[in-house]
Amino acid sequence: MNILRPSITAVASMLVAAASLHAQTTATTDPVGFMTIDTPVGSDTIIAAPLTKAPVFQGGVTTLSNFTLTFDPSPGFGSLTTTPHYVQAAGGTQAGIIFDVASNTSNSITLVDNGISPTGLTNGTSVKVVPYWTLGELYPAADQNVAFTPSGTTGGNRRTQILTPNVVGTGINRAPTATYFFVTNASDPTNPAVSYWRSTATGTTNVNNTAILPDSYFIVRNPTNAATNLKTTVAGNVNVGATVVQLDSTSGAPNDNYVSLGRPVDITLDNLGLIASGAFMPSGGFTGGARRDLLLLINNATIGTNKAPSTTYYYVSAGPTNQWASTATGTNNVGTNVIPAAIGYIIRKASNNATGSQFWTNTITIAP
Repeated sequence: MNILRPSITAVASMLVAAASLHAQTTATTDPVGFMTIDTPVGSDTIIAAPLTKAPVFQGGVTTLSNFTLTFDPSPGFGSLTTTPHYVQAAGGTQAGIIFDVASNTSNSITLVDNGISPTGLTNGTSVKVVPYWTLGELYPAADQNVAFTPSGTTGGNRRTQILTPNVVGTGINRAPTATYFFVTNASDPTNPAVSYWRSTATGTTNVNNTAILPDSYFIVRNPTNAATNLKTTVAGNVNVGATVVQLDSTSGAPNDNYVSLGRPVDITLDNLGLIASGAFMPSGGFTGGARRDLLLLINNATIGTNKAPSTTYYYVSAGPTNQWASTATGTNNVGTNVIPAAIGYIIRKASNNATGSQFWTNTITIAP
């Protein structure tokens, strides 16, 4: 496939020494490293943050009551909502699922009720508490003219823009929900009081604290008036455990899910886990009318904006045939084709699915 892969400058320093968080709670440190992703001028680049921020806590749940987790001994949590955090199950029956933090005390966390009950987070289940990446952390003021080009305040003066997909709507080909741009003050370009990220939806509000979803992606638009190629560098932790992505369907109509796995390595179609987890409806044949769920990939190597998907994959399960196929290659088995690291894509759930959610589980092994 002619797809630009991010240069894996390093997924290094694979630290596996055990680190004591509390007298009765220990956890293994995740591997750490960094990746650099090219964002060429005149083009949209699809990026999914491939590395996470370091967990502020990893340990076992003591009790679960409705949506509230308690921990003993007390981890001594500070505020987990001043900057956004999430809880990810690191073990148990819900390993990999992410829950947002609604509120917390020094020894408890109340999760957001988003329709998924945390029934698997019972006594002893290991969880991670992880800060979300925010827009201002992935693209700090110090990275001006390296990762992004600052803008003026009017539309015609905007340079690098970051667009986030509409992850809560329904239907296909949904327009992005927000467009962000960095406005700088020439006399004080790194002062967050005067130089910061704004959104077209919120006027002059400082939106540096906007969370970047670990199971979705964003689009870096480096327009022709930015005049130079740029690079996004992400440094952080490798999530070596399971990850779960929620895929939503609407009966009677196809529905797009704008997703990523947040992995720093290429993964073949056969190893995605989409079929094994039952989250992807197989097709009954190779013809258009027999196709069901689709995986749509946008080519970062193609220069342009508002690009249509370049590759459409589907999985055929019919009689003795059980394989991945592409609309571009007929009946060839393309299961060894790779989804590049640090990229997002679209899972288009077919209209034949019932309305509701399926949960796609992916596991990965990264050697130290």
